Amino acid sequence: MLKALIIANEFPPMGGSGIQRSSKFVKYLPQFEIEPVVVTKEYVGSLRDESLLKELPDHLKVFALPPYDMLHRKGIFALPFKAVGRFLMIPDAEFLWQRLNRKRVLEIIDREQIGTIYTTSFPYSSHLLGLYLKKKRPNIRWVVDFRDEWTNNPYYEDMPWMRFRLPIERKLEKQVCEKCDYFITNTPFMLKNFVKDAPVLEGKSTFIPNGYDGDDFVDYDQVKSAADRFTITYTGSLYGRRNLVEFFTAVDRLVKDGRIEIADLSIRIVGNIAPDVLEGFKNDYSLESCLTAYGYMAHRESIKKLYESHVLLLSMGSGKGLENFYSGKVFEYIRVNRPILATVPFNGAAASIIRETGTGTVVDSEDIDGIEKAILSYYQAWKCGQIPHEPEWKAIEKYSRYEQTKALAQILLKST
Repeated sequence: MLKALIIANEFPPMGGSGIQRSSKFVKYLPQFEIEPVVVTKEYVGSLRDESLLKELPDHLKVFALPPYDMLHRKGIFALPFKAVGRFLMIPDAEFLWQRLNRKRVLEIIDREQIGTIYTTSFPYSSHLLGLYLKKKRPNIRWVVDFRDEWTNNPYYEDMPWMRFRLPIERKLEKQVCEKCDYFITNTPFMLKNFVKDAPVLEGKSTFIPNGYDGDDFVDYDQVKSAADRFTITYTGSLYGRRNLVEFFTAVDRLVKDGRIEIADLSIRIVGNIAPDVLEGFKNDYSLESCLTAYGYMAHRESIKKLYESHVLLLSMGSGKGLENFYSGKVFEYIRVNRPILATVPFNGAAASIIRETGTGTVVDSEDIDGIEKAILSYYQAWKCGQIPHEPEWKAIEKYSRYEQTKALAQILLKST
């Protein structure tokens, strides 16, 4: 059995959407004759989801290394540490974690007789740790996995200080691309961008999309949608341009015009949202009576909320570069067997998944009139007692976490 070192800074018991890809790979890799050995960060005050630990393989070796954390400090000196971590650390606040734990990871590699390394980002510092290990142990096969783009990341546009750091980060990104043995992204759009910037990746790269884990849906297929209100549910964090403004604007119009009765409506947000942002939504759009925010929930509990819905809202915001992203939750949405209202870049990666699987309506992120029309159509169908939904199950099945891990295992096993 091949031993593979999985370097995932974000890993259970830490919660959040970014955890799913790594933890599900680790869950299923033993079924493909690969023993994962995990290097991660010791848990510090971020989201916590104990339920994810129960899914991991028995006897899994997890090395949780000292966090050297900059962002979750408390006390009177917390603010300057956070500022240094957010603005000055390159490429991210986990620079010290990867830098100060290097020797420990080398010891783990030697003791565990590791021949293959897999690093995943975010944070990009995980790849810098991989770069160091590859230099020190050149015979080791190094596989890189980017869950999001790095220097082409569209959210960088929301960070004005990034323009001073980009030359340094592009140089680091180039080194990772050149020195890795194999390169993975999670959308073909992202892969195209990476190969364009680093032609050396041609022939040693592919994409493995995110997916859903069938085990997460056991016992939920019989859960019924809410009976008394037309229920729309969004799961995921809200920040920056991912803010639901266009969706709420469309809802506000429909309510004010009398085309939707607000008493019929229930809008639910499952995930991190700042209290002031939530209050702003309620006040700006007069949604106090129909908007509920649950905060972060354990993974399976958040899936249950999807089943209780009539329509699932997928929203990614708008702006250059967002067409390259799937958003991990789209794969859980398509498995839940509820229609999806996808307010996403019209010709982007997420839209292609919705169309391929026949699981919903795609409206461009900025098309408020189109969003309004789609909401009204679903609402009217609900009033008539039946919302049409005919997904392509064969297309959906290929996005299971088991199938995605099978693809990764084939790459990891190439060195044996």
